[in-house]
Amino acid sequence: PVVRATRQSLVGRAIAESLYMNAARRGGKDTYETLSEGRMVSIYPGSLICPFGKDDWAELVVCLEMVWTSTGQMRFVCTANAKWIMDLLPKINTVDIRRLCGDQIKIKKKGADVGSADLRAEQAAQKEVKKGDKDVSDAKARFLERKRQREERMK
Repeated sequence: PVVRATRQSLVGRAIAESLYMNAARRGGKDTYETLSEGRMVSIYPGSLICPFGKDDWAELVVCLEMVWTSTGQMRFVCTANAKWIMDLLPKINTVDIRRLCGDQIKIKKKGADVGSADLRAEQAAQKEVKKGDKDVSDAKARFLERKRQREERMK
């Protein structure tokens, strides 16, 4: 299929795909978390993309260089589209950076605000299967059997 794209987006995609190992997703207020190592970094103040306002932060960026001083800083930063690098980082879909940073997610039901809650914790609680007494006693029996076999080998 023929895809129409601007030169800027094509160059941005080429940069993002070649520097995917230096990708970082927005974390807290002015920080990002590297996707490869999970380290918290910020954008170098001299970078052209360094935001000036609260809402100017890009959700996903890649950088050419990481500078590690007392804090990690990204230099030569370019915004990226998540679709461009998701297939290169297969495990990235399982990470919820907002949850890791302690951010609360607003939940709404049919237009009414229910309040702040951790969405993943709520989903996990719904899926949680309680273990019955039989499961616990079976596990205990297997443990005791392994322990008995180990003791016999030691004799």
